[in-house]
Amino acid sequence: MFYASLLICWVGFGGQQCLVAQDTEGPYIKEEQCLNRLKEMEFTIYQKFPFTRVTAKDCIQQKEGKV
Repeated sequence: MFYASLLICWVGFGGQQCLVAQDTEGPYIKEEQCLNRLKEMEFTIYQKFPFTRVTAKDCIQQKEGKV
């Protein structure tokens, strides 16, 4: 299973601020599905928060039996 997450940063009053956005629709069986979801998430973030930057993105594979 694959989990999608993005690292998003922007400049705030105290300097650079960052947060991790984790997908709430997954997990995904195939990595390709997860990568497509990352593209959707990135597009939505830029639409809603145009002054942010996606500085990292990843599909993290969770091993079976681990939660």
